[in-house]
Amino acid sequence: MYNKVLVLTLSSVRFLEKDLVKHGFKTRYTGSEIVFATLETLKEYSLSSDEKNFAKQLLATYEKIVSERPASAGVLNILRTIIESFLRSGLQTIPSVIMDLKSSYEKALWTVADVACKRVSNGDVLMTNSNSLAVRRFFARLKQENIEVEVYVPESRPGLEGLLLAEYLEELGFNVNLIVDSAMRYFMKNVDKVFMGAEAVAANGAVVSKAGSSLMALAAKEARVRVYVLAPLLKFSFESVYGEMIKLPEGGWELLMDAETRNTLPENYSARAPIYDVTPPDYIDAIATEYGIFSPQAIPILLREIYGSYPPSITPLPKLVKQLEEAYHL
Repeated sequence: MYNKVLVLTLSSVRFLEKDLVKHGFKTRYTGSEIVFATLETLKEYSLSSDEKNFAKQLLATYEKIVSERPASAGVLNILRTIIESFLRSGLQTIPSVIMDLKSSYEKALWTVADVACKRVSNGDVLMTNSNSLAVRRFFARLKQENIEVEVYVPESRPGLEGLLLAEYLEELGFNVNLIVDSAMRYFMKNVDKVFMGAEAVAANGAVVSKAGSSLMALAAKEARVRVYVLAPLLKFSFESVYGEMIKLPEGGWELLMDAETRNTLPENYSARAPIYDVTPPDYIDAIATEYGIFSPQAIPILLREIYGSYPPSITPLPKLVKQLEEAYHL
């Protein structure tokens, strides 16, 4: 059942999409969705291209991601694996490598959901934001386990992805409260636990996620509400282990309004719309991974257990890209 915290009803989201575009509503891949989309695209190229053209496609994909989604650790990590395999064994291994990556990541998302579900009790009131695929899998698993919860969902500007998540949760049968972003602190007193997705997890346990996530975590810390992050290992930024900063993309007026609305404003009008922000590890109680649940401060221990050393012996992606360019004269 939907509580009308906003006048907009969830069932009207699809029908009002044209109107919502005026306020910045856009359909956009989540961090996990872009992983699957990239894998599918590269699989098609691997089956229809020769080695030189596939190398060009890998380079073009890398440049596009770095330009548009530099914080998307998941897709950067799959590119690392694919480029390493391509340089080592050539094109013939790539389709199977891609299928393995897709299968393992699909399994990881569901395992993360299972781990996170163990932190929820029947009747809990939760808050979440954006439209993370990991978060959607988490709520789908709650429904499968017959764990009934009430959910507060901020609208999640810019982009208003919270509308899509709220609609999805209502379709699952949960009691959903759709709220404006600025009301997160006001409603936090009603909340038992916060769950959020991640675009990337840094080496120090800080989490890059949808803009507004850090405010949600800050309000939760003030209210003594536990904050959990759902992040498969693929979301861990290995470059940050070596000191590289995670770049946070920022948009302009096009993420807040349509061109018709923009034309009504003064010529010198400008707008800044951060897409992601960083939640410090001190605001996070635990990160749910496919290997279990860990405090942010335990990330180095987790990586050492998995990779045998810390920092892990992983080739930085820019170095692999340079090797790719040199090998195929790109």
